[in-house]
Amino acid sequence: MNLSDLTREFFGVVDQRIGPFDRPFQFRPFPFDAGGALNFLTIREHGDPFVTYLSWDLLGQPNQKRGSLGRYELLAVCDDEEWCLEILTSIGRQSLLEVLNPGETLDIAAWTKTDATIQGVVFDEALRTHLGTGPRREACGVLTCIGVTRPELAFALRRGGTALVERLKQSGVYPRTMIQRASVDLS
Repeated sequence: MNLSDLTREFFGVVDQRIGPFDRPFQFRPFPFDAGGALNFLTIREHGDPFVTYLSWDLLGQPNQKRGSLGRYELLAVCDDEEWCLEILTSIGRQSLLEVLNPGETLDIAAWTKTDATIQGVVFDEALRTHLGTGPRREACGVLTCIGVTRPELAFALRRGGTALVERLKQSGVYPRTMIQRASVDLS
C-alpha cells in the first residue's frame, strides 16, 4: 500500500471513530516539513470551551520513530488553541527523534513558561488499527496527549504513566488538558 492510500484509509477510519471533523480544514502556510507548525483537524462542540485537535502531518513522516502504535498522529482535547499548536508541534518534532508510546510521560517544562501550571504530558492510546492487506499491512494509531502538572509527573515517575492516566480518569480530568488547573488528588 503506498503512503497516499494508507493516509486516505487511516483518516477514513479516524473520521468514523473520532470525527466528524469541522469543515473547512485550515492549513498552516508554512509546512511542518519545512519547520512550521503541525496542521490540525478539529472538533468543536457549540458552547464547549474544549476543542479536540488531531494532527495530520506525522503519519507520512519517514523519520517518525514508530513504537507500539506504528505510524501515528497526535490528539489533544484542550481549552487553549495556542498551547496545542505549540506543544503538539514540539511533541511532533520529538517523535522524529525518539519513540513515544502510550503510558509514557514527557517533561515539557523547556517548552513552557516557568510559571505554567502544565509542565508535562502523559500519553494514552486513542486509536489503534491495522491498514492494508498482506505483507503491506501496517499498524497505525492516534496518541492522546494530556497535559499534566509537575506533581502528576512526579507521581508517574514513581507509579507509571498508566497509573497517572487512571487517576486522571477518576478525577474527571481525562482526556482534557486544562491549562489552568490544580493537580488531581494523588494520595
